[in-house]
Amino acid sequence: MTGKTSVSRSLCALLVALALCLPGQTTVLAEEGQWDQRFQTQIGEWKNSIVGQDPQFADWRNARIDVQTLGANQHQWLVSLTQGSKQVGYMVVGEVPSTEGNPTFVLLEYGLGEYILFDDTFAPREVAAEPVYDGFASHWLVSLPKEKQVVDAKTGERYLSTTRTEESVIQSLQEQDLAAPGQKLVATRVIHAEAVNPFDNISWFTPLVYAPTPGKTVTWEDLWQKNAKDITLAVSLYHSEVLSPFSVGSLHVWNGQKPYIGVWDEGLRFLPYAYASKVGKFHIQK
Repeated sequence: MTGKTSVSRSLCALLVALALCLPGQTTVLAEEGQWDQRFQTQIGEWKNSIVGQDPQFADWRNARIDVQTLGANQHQWLVSLTQGSKQVGYMVVGEVPSTEGNPTFVLLEYGLGEYILFDDTFAPREVAAEPVYDGFASHWLVSLPKEKQVVDAKTGERYLSTTRTEESVIQSLQEQDLAAPGQKLVATRVIHAEAVNPFDNISWFTPLVYAPTPGKTVTWEDLWQKNAKDITLAVSLYHSEVLSPFSVGSLHVWNGQKPYIGVWDEGLRFLPYAYASKVGKFHIQK
């Protein structure tokens, strides 16, 4: 009789514990499901808006979407778009506080082409390689036995062992700098439909690199003018150890006057003007 009583009490205790736990678990699962639905819906809306406004993104129309988290506790996600077995582009989505104080999704970057950010083709073979997203300074941080090495997330280039990362610039952007829920791509301009090597014409080099005094700040309106033949963006990275010039191929404007710059970098790569103007300088050849 004692054995049966003991089993009954244990069973009751287990049932009570489950009853206490399940409501909380159900709530968490429901919240996760709602978050995932909002995330997928937002990705679809941005994707459709880009496809509808820019014919260069036609391959995105029926592309399959896959999502992976970037880094730990960064609230950033890499969205890859695939047609069949071929990658056709990507988006980087972040989550920032909105003007109401609640987290909201923002479009940090998007790109067109076969090689996306953090592509497996260029990924370091070392096991301890952490993906770190920061716009043009995006990289894998590889832990070696005696040091850490920075590997470019777009090209796979390995920088010198002396290269040191900087505080994230992309994370300093606010909701007003970025495409957010409810906003659509409203205007596009193609400058170069094909990839351009910035070293084919180095008229940008002296004014951007060797000018004794900083030149006039190039505004978004300056970039949009129709008589700009070539636009080059020179970006200084990793405590000015790396100078990366990019040819501007396209310009996008989202409603709310939120411009993005499309540069050629193993495909076409769009980043917010608010970010590009912080990390680089523009040169317009007329």
